[in-house]
Amino acid sequence: MKIGVSSLTVYDGNLLKNLEFVENLNIKYFEISMEYPNNRLDTELFKSFNLKYSIHSPTTDINLASLNRTIQKASIIEIKNSIKTANELDADIVVVHPGGFSLLGEPCEKKILNRSRESLEICRDYGKEFGVNPVIENMANHEGFIYKNIHELNDLLNDLEMNMVLDIGHAFTNGFREEELYFDSVKHVHLSDNFGDKDLHLSLGKGKIDFKKIMNKFKEKNYDGRFILEINDKNEIVNNIKYLWGD
Repeated sequence: MKIGVSSLTVYDGNLLKNLEFVENLNIKYFEISMEYPNNRLDTELFKSFNLKYSIHSPTTDINLASLNRTIQKASIIEIKNSIKTANELDADIVVVHPGGFSLLGEPCEKKILNRSRESLEICRDYGKEFGVNPVIENMANHEGFIYKNIHELNDLLNDLEMNMVLDIGHAFTNGFREEELYFDSVKHVHLSDNFGDKDLHLSLGKGKIDFKKIMNKFKEKNYDGRFILEINDKNEIVNNIKYLWGD
């Protein structure tokens, strides 16, 4: 089982200490969130650690589905920057959010979905140039997000020949339960717990999600991707890993 942790879980303002903290826990997989102030990375620093990376492209001020062409193009540029950074770090996965409704945009849902699809196709093709796989994340139950429905996202990705990063916590807030949380398109997984209403990023076992059932399903399907912890307490990382291993 490939278990890793997100930089969002451990980040406290000192990136070097965060990397040392993760490596000292004997964790092999680390997901770098390219949010400010880490939106432009010193890749040589990361190469100095014995870690395998994935990249989470920025989400702040980014909207691949924007009806404003300038915003859409700027958002695509940021995803491309994440893809180039992933290539420099020999990371083959870049997590991408599909975008959402702009202010007053809900009457234009079809156009917004088309913009998202157009942007994802561009990111897919750019990723192929660099040997990097942009994987698309299902969204939590928040107003303004698109592709909260994991079945609709899976249909889109199958059509585009792309892959999904399945966020278990996000899916649970939208009413999807453990027996539904597997698709062949899934190549990356985010893990956190909640009670089914809000995306709380709780430690595993602190909410209502039955992770044992989920992990057994993924094992049965011979899933070989990573499971990335996106919890809100770095002091719980070791306990979460033990929980997943059944210790």
